[in-house]
Amino acid sequence: MTPASTAPTEYPRRNIVSWCLYDWANSAFAAIILSFVFAPYFLEHVAIDPVRGQAQWGFAISASAIAIAVLSPVFGAFADRSGRRRMWLGSCSFVSIVATAAMWWVMPEPGFVLLALVLLVIANAAFELGYVFYNAMLSVVAPPEATGRISGFGWGAGYFGSLASLGLVYALLVAPDSPLFGLDSTLAEPLRAAAPLTALWWLVFAAPLVLFGPRERPSREATRQIVTNGLGDLWRTLRGLPRMPSVLWFLVAHMFFIDGVNTLFIFGPLVAKGVFGFSVDEMLLLGVTIYLTAGVGAVGCGWLDDKFGGKRVIVVSIIALATISVSIVFLETKTQFWIAASFLGIFFGPVQASSRSLMTRISPPEMRTKLFGLYALAGRAIGPIGSALVGVVTLATGSQRAGIAVVAVTLLVGLVLLIPVREHAAKPT
Repeated sequence: MTPASTAPTEYPRRNIVSWCLYDWANSAFAAIILSFVFAPYFLEHVAIDPVRGQAQWGFAISASAIAIAVLSPVFGAFADRSGRRRMWLGSCSFVSIVATAAMWWVMPEPGFVLLALVLLVIANAAFELGYVFYNAMLSVVAPPEATGRISGFGWGAGYFGSLASLGLVYALLVAPDSPLFGLDSTLAEPLRAAAPLTALWWLVFAAPLVLFGPRERPSREATRQIVTNGLGDLWRTLRGLPRMPSVLWFLVAHMFFIDGVNTLFIFGPLVAKGVFGFSVDEMLLLGVTIYLTAGVGAVGCGWLDDKFGGKRVIVVSIIALATISVSIVFLETKTQFWIAASFLGIFFGPVQASSRSLMTRISPPEMRTKLFGLYALAGRAIGPIGSALVGVVTLATGSQRAGIAVVAVTLLVGLVLLIPVREHAAKPT
């Protein structure tokens, strides 16, 4: 039996809006938990010291990356056979939302390090696995001639959603002289409350896509048969990658350059906190600066993507990110770091949005979810190594700066591997 089809004959605007709104929803997790509120809270109030805190955070991200690497291609193959992308997206989102809300119970004491890291592994793994199904929906919601723009709009919505969620945290939990809702500052409750607030934000804004998104036609196969056939499809897909050289080269290249992007996003704020001593207010403002520039970059470069091609946008973005990331190692002042972070933001959006649109263009339509499962795998394949290396180098040198130095290498390796990719190569050779 062939995989269940979800390809529509039309592209309703409401599907585009709900698809972009999901990025607005889950972006709060990346902004508040992974980067600018909970991660600095862990570094300053839970970990014994910033150096060990950054290393522990890196090892937890590495552990979640292993789970993503193992499960994402299997999930992608299963989704293609079952035809239930929205159900799986909702399931992954719900697991991450629950784990995120539970971070409220991480008290400002070293005894809660393990709880924080376990919840981080669960929440981040489910967060990333959801993207397997979300990314695969791009071809369902966007017409081919607007793939780059819609992908850019999605990333842009995510960045602006990050801005809005950070603003809400600041307004409700950080700015008031007397904590609202009876929160106790001595127990860091205003910072801890950012976790359940993030979970609620995600739940509310993800609902339209999960509940009312693109119409699907579920397979009538039994679950056991779906699993068996799905794994068989996955194995055939892996064996068939050499017949799709552009897909193969892109997946390998993406493995490296996106790890550099993820590393900058996750560990850059930790450097801001641990090395440059950013306050809570300054961390939030730094997040606003990065997401504002990234949102503008993602939306603006979506038009360049459709005009000049995703590959060219990615190449320019990687070169810029590698150049700026090297400079971070030598920065001495907050102002210098702030300027570098602003320029990084401009190119974060384009490299992510154009990667998704390029993958859509070079993937055969009937294989897109399976290939997006491999895309998610490639996005985290060296994540266990990359994040662990940051932790090891940080511990070995006693320097958070040194832990960031590996980023430029992975970016440039990805750039070299991207060269053989042909923009329009959807049919296997």
